[in-house]
Amino acid sequence: MIGARKLMRIGEMSNRSGVSIDAIRFYERKRLLAAPIRSKGGFRLYSLEDLAALQFIRNLQTLGFSLNEVREFVGLRTNDLRACSAVRKMLDHKLGDIHAKRIALSRLETDLKTALTKCDAQLKRPRAGKTERCPVLTVFGKSNRKDAE
Repeated sequence: MIGARKLMRIGEMSNRSGVSIDAIRFYERKRLLAAPIRSKGGFRLYSLEDLAALQFIRNLQTLGFSLNEVREFVGLRTNDLRACSAVRKMLDHKLGDIHAKRIALSRLETDLKTALTKCDAQLKRPRAGKTERCPVLTVFGKSNRKDAE
């Protein structure tokens, strides 16, 4: 303890936050977390503020923000209400990204269902002694580019 401040070593910080020791060190190297003070023996010592900052970083990552985006949030964290419009813009951008990913996943789901239907249809056909190729492998083997034909 230094003064009335409770300090903890990296193991306790890891246990309390649910973040691995390696991840904590990684965040320090990437300057997302401030470098902690050191004990006389060279151990990292973290405050409750450091713990809150670590949880802030993890919560943003859980929402799908990249480390670069998290870095922007960390920079805005001390600006209180003035940062609100920048945060709103970042959240709106992330929602747009998620919407685009949902559309892409929906298309992928449709394509996979179509391929599965083709497989099911081929497997139900009687084979009159001739060897047929899997229709999905045949389609996947073709190029989608016009100039490849």
